Amino acid sequence: MIGNLRSWHRTGPKVSAAVVILWGLTGFLHPIMSWTAPRAAVQMPPELVVETEGASAPSTLPALSGEARHVRLAPSSEGAYWSLQIAPGAPRVAVDAVTGEEATDALYGHSVALARHYAGLPEAEVRSVRQITHFSMDYPPINRLLPVSEVVFDTPDRLAVYVDTGSDRLAAVSNTQRRWMLRIFQSVHTLAPLKPIEPLRLLVITGLTLAFLSTVIAGISMLWGAKGRSLRRWHRWAGAVLALPALAFPASGLFHAWVNSPLFKAADPVAEVFEIAALTGVPSGSFTHLAASAGDTGPLWRGAQGRDARYWSASGEALPLTDMDRARQLARAEGQVTLQARFDGDYGFANKRLPVWRVEMDGAPVFVDPVDGVIAGQPPGPVAAIERWTFNRLHKWNFADPLGRYVRDGAMMVTVLALIVLAVTGLMLARRRRRKS
Repeated sequence: MIGNLRSWHRTGPKVSAAVVILWGLTGFLHPIMSWTAPRAAVQMPPELVVETEGASAPSTLPALSGEARHVRLAPSSEGAYWSLQIAPGAPRVAVDAVTGEEATDALYGHSVALARHYAGLPEAEVRSVRQITHFSMDYPPINRLLPVSEVVFDTPDRLAVYVDTGSDRLAAVSNTQRRWMLRIFQSVHTLAPLKPIEPLRLLVITGLTLAFLSTVIAGISMLWGAKGRSLRRWHRWAGAVLALPALAFPASGLFHAWVNSPLFKAADPVAEVFEIAALTGVPSGSFTHLAASAGDTGPLWRGAQGRDARYWSASGEALPLTDMDRARQLARAEGQVTLQARFDGDYGFANKRLPVWRVEMDGAPVFVDPVDGVIAGQPPGPVAAIERWTFNRLHKWNFADPLGRYVRDGAMMVTVLALIVLAVTGLMLARRRRRKS
């Protein structure tokens, strides 16, 4: 048995060293991206006012037909326009609020106004504006929101701001440096180019991880029986010290890859569809946000003036609803409702949307966004909850958060660097052994 382990530990290092070097070095990019990421100048959305006077009801415009998940009367320097979300993977439809003619320029003008607000760049030239309808290496799935508008400014670092024109939210900020780091990280660390063939991606990740883990386990099994001096002795004792992170990093990463694979992970909740023809009236007034989403018996209008929100029926009649009532309606629960204005352990940064409403249910809360009419976050299943715990603590070292972000990331990077050195010394020992034989 020991002989077999010794044999594998001497032949496996080539694969294991390649794995730890490639995944270790690209893993360095994650904290570096966090440290150097471009930041928005402001976090709160602007209060862009739109007047409903003169706007035609969506049902009266031939260009608006069929079903939608979200219909908004949106402001723009080109004039008010109707903005429709049909599906997360489809571009927003924009038509003039009065004539019903195509209004792509209004959508782009709205996008630019939002991007200038978040970037704090009122005068910078705009290089390009386009709708993003699917995730990519430049706009990965962690950003959650789709579709969004990408506005690229003519700055030295080609600053790109991603905004959701349906809710005026900021989705992401990037630049040339971050885009390159994202591409390298995803290409090597997560094997993103293989995502179109997801079973193959999981198979490759699993094979590489198991090869590395088996080499580590073989090395651990040899610790007490191995002999040697100088470099060999250092390799043996360094391996003993680093055994736990050498097992924890790849094991938690493999678990993360499987649980979060599209093959097994449930799709994020989306707003329900409704018939656009039902929107026969428009609430009158001046709003910082006015949009319709699906209700229990048909679409509802939600109109906000600052932080105050009111509701109307599809025909424009006032309804005795509040955001708290709407949160219960969307969650299909009658629990206690409170405003969630920051991210925490129950509702993390990955959920993106703020503020939302927290609805208490049996066992765990559900988080609801009345602006988009969606469930913004819900309790993970038992497997997903275990995966989240292991990944946060074993892969991202969140247990060291009290030390501060830079100390935590620095300690993790030093450990990974030590693992890389350990792998390289293993290759050196193997090469020396071959020369002697």
